[in-house]
Amino acid sequence: MKITVKGIEIQAVIGTQHHERNSHQRILVDIEFDYDSDKAAGTDKLEYAADYSAIVAEIIRTAKEQRYYLLETLAEKIVDLLKSYPVIRSGWVTVKKPSAIKNIEYVSAEANFDANK
Repeated sequence: MKITVKGIEIQAVIGTQHHERNSHQRILVDIEFDYDSDKAAGTDKLEYAADYSAIVAEIIRTAKEQRYYLLETLAEKIVDLLKSYPVIRSGWVTVKKPSAIKNIEYVSAEANFDANK
């Protein structure tokens, strides 16, 4: 089963410029992950599922708990978080920073993993 969560909005300290180090900025996080959902779907019980509500809460905490210089670092931290769930077999993370450069939509960093490889 593939689960997709798009547009997790977080206020975090991220960036290398002086003004970025002293204030929170809006970042957006998208995640996708695959997990074996047979038992969860068969029983309709959350205890056998990948609880995306809990995962989103952990992503927000991870983004806010420290100051990051690089989007790449935060993307890898979130991948590590997804890897910590034994039921998740693979995952993809995109971290977007809309205010990175003037006159652009956003800059993003993507990271992924596949436990089957």
